[in-house]
Amino acid sequence: MDYLKSIAGYLNYYVAAEIYYLAGAAFLMFIYSLIRGGVWRRILASSLDYHKFHLNMIMNDSAVDTKNRELAQAMIWAITRQLPDDIKKMGGGKALLRSFMGEKTALNTCGSIFYDIARNYRYIDQRIVKLNNTLLGTFYRIFFLESFLSGVSALYMDIFLLKSFIFKPLEGSPKLYLEMFKELKASKMEET
Repeated sequence: MDYLKSIAGYLNYYVAAEIYYLAGAAFLMFIYSLIRGGVWRRILASSLDYHKFHLNMIMNDSAVDTKNRELAQAMIWAITRQLPDDIKKMGGGKALLRSFMGEKTALNTCGSIFYDIARNYRYIDQRIVKLNNTLLGTFYRIFFLESFLSGVSALYMDIFLLKSFIFKPLEGSPKLYLEMFKELKASKMEET
């Protein structure tokens, strides 16, 4: 009996405190996701608009060959049709898990495009390569932001954005999100 009392005392003293710490951290991450999640949803929506605009420019360019046009069309389809369907049906976490299991998701569409680019790299327009890379990052961020890890992902993305402010990247995802953030701040300033 004393043995059970000592185990109960140990659990009550050490484990309960850790559970309180974990519950407090989870609550803080939830509050953080409520505060910063909306900002990141607007940044990522701007990123998707940026990709759609540039992919439509490639589609309408008469100098672009059929293969590049097909890849651009597949990325537009992933943005406009597949991503909203993934988020609506599965949410971010399930969509991410299902894409890792090989099911058809917006993320796997961009992965297929990545392998197609690798097979035909010599003939692929470099704009397609860069847009696919940044679109993959955007899809990952959207899936994580829409999952139960939204607080952690919002914190990670804020740290990523702060790093972008400090080091001023010249290209890639850091440059894209930095520009989207500046654009959103400028439009907010114009409204007031």
